[in-house]
Amino acid sequence: MRSGPTRLGPRNPARPPSATARLEGMTHPARGRLDPHAAPARRDDDYVGIPYCENCGTDEFVYLESFIPPKHHRDGSVSQLGEVTYFCSGCEDFSAHAVPASWAPPGWYLG
Repeated sequence: MRSGPTRLGPRNPARPPSATARLEGMTHPARGRLDPHAAPARRDDDYVGIPYCENCGTDEFVYLESFIPPKHHRDGSVSQLGEVTYFCSGCEDFSAHAVPASWAPPGWYLG
């Protein structure tokens, strides 16, 4: 055993005192917050497009049943794409999928 006063080492052995001094002098970048309700990332097989009947080759017989507008973050970026469901009276086909954020049904106004 040693006699006399002993010098204690750093409190955190994983970070030596010289590293602590360097970290204290650094400025921290702005800390962003993650959205806890962020939409899951879209997969490649998720279809995004305007309402169009591929069987008939036209949108002439398409009747929109519902439209959910896109959601935006406070900075204006799109957080979730809009959704549309529609029926084709030409071939009696039903479809539902995401639509581009810039698309809205004819006569649709957000107000």
